[in-house]
Amino acid sequence: NQGAPEQRLAELENAIRQVYASSMSEDALVYRKQRGLDQREEPMALLIQRVNGRFHGRYYLPDAAGVGVSRNTFAWDSNMDPKAGMVRLVMGLGTRAVDRIEGDHACVMALDHPGRQPFRNPDEHYRFSQHLVDLLDLQEGHLETRPLSQLLETVSDLPMAHMGEIDRAASARAEQIGLPGPVWRLTFRPLVQASSFIQRLSSLLSTLEAGYQHPVDVEFTLHLDEHGEPAFNLVQCRPLATIGETGPVTLPEHLPAEREIFRTQGHFMGGNINLAIERVIRVDAAVYASLNTNQRYEVARRVGEIVRESSKSTLLIGPGRWGTSSPELGVPVRFADIAGVSALVEVSENAGDMVPDLSYGSHFFQDLVETGIAYVALFPESDQCCYRPDLLPGEISQPDNASDIERAVRVYVTDQTPLQLTGDVVRQELVCYRPFDPKQ
Repeated sequence: NQGAPEQRLAELENAIRQVYASSMSEDALVYRKQRGLDQREEPMALLIQRVNGRFHGRYYLPDAAGVGVSRNTFAWDSNMDPKAGMVRLVMGLGTRAVDRIEGDHACVMALDHPGRQPFRNPDEHYRFSQHLVDLLDLQEGHLETRPLSQLLETVSDLPMAHMGEIDRAASARAEQIGLPGPVWRLTFRPLVQASSFIQRLSSLLSTLEAGYQHPVDVEFTLHLDEHGEPAFNLVQCRPLATIGETGPVTLPEHLPAEREIFRTQGHFMGGNINLAIERVIRVDAAVYASLNTNQRYEVARRVGEIVRESSKSTLLIGPGRWGTSSPELGVPVRFADIAGVSALVEVSENAGDMVPDLSYGSHFFQDLVETGIAYVALFPESDQCCYRPDLLPGEISQPDNASDIERAVRVYVTDQTPLQLTGDVVRQELVCYRPFDPKQ
């Protein structure tokens, strides 16, 4: 908020208008209807907060920001305690922690095992790290996104030694082709290993959970001193919506391979899951990959139409990220389009171009858990995952002259013998299978 007082007042008023207009968005209307609030007057308060951060020349940003949750219902390792909590951490403004970021990744850590990341090797760790930083450009007067490498060329006083590590191999390659170095990777390992960050965040979350008498979800910013010790600014705290622990579940033993649609070790969210699936909507990755951008948006609209055609318990399967704004990364549906499904599955497809984003704590994630939609991420290339879409039964046949849009969306009706989706949060195993028909 820069400039003359008159200009700043006008921009503030426009921002307030924008916030109030958002209450009439389709997602907001669907949210109210699902909770029986659509016929009630719903006045909305507006909170204005100061942005925490510090000046770095023309830029203003906090050292780091994040979302912390006191209950980790998306543990990817059987040794992780869900009650220990989780954090989704970024450098710069927290917009990249609370929004589902496209083409980039926040750092996700379980607070009881912060060094145990869901990556197979260092290259994957670097690839799925944060490369872009959100900040305020005071010269332009806008929220901007800058590549970390570009930001480091113009700003020399960022606390990189406390948040990142130098990629020696990449730095050597950069030097060979005449690029400035070193090349930093935002792994946040120094913050975890050399400061009290984890201990303080765990204490903060447990204190708030005790006060709320319910798991909590917080947003915060960090200010690091010269030794890398963090001071927390608590921006927001609210009760954490969870899909709920449905009680003990029993995973099928000795399941024949021809009955198993998919199975995964970890990478699912929502506590114990025990769902009968009467319909499956699957976006065919091979067909989808051949479509142009406009056609991919048409596929997203088609998915929304099919979801709304029936109230059957529906499993939605697609390549990459559901709800992305970048069609090359997944299917760009709006949340309102898929709010009626029972479970959402994201599949790593196309040689790694479309990768699920485990965006725990993001707004998209909150929509899922508040609506009670189970979430599964499948990585077929991993030895901890098995995915056999060709075994899905009950496919509705399509005409020979079906368009590419229609061929991309495949529908399977299983209401006569529903599929079973069962997830055990203790064993961290989930399986979708065709149960034996008791009539046979």
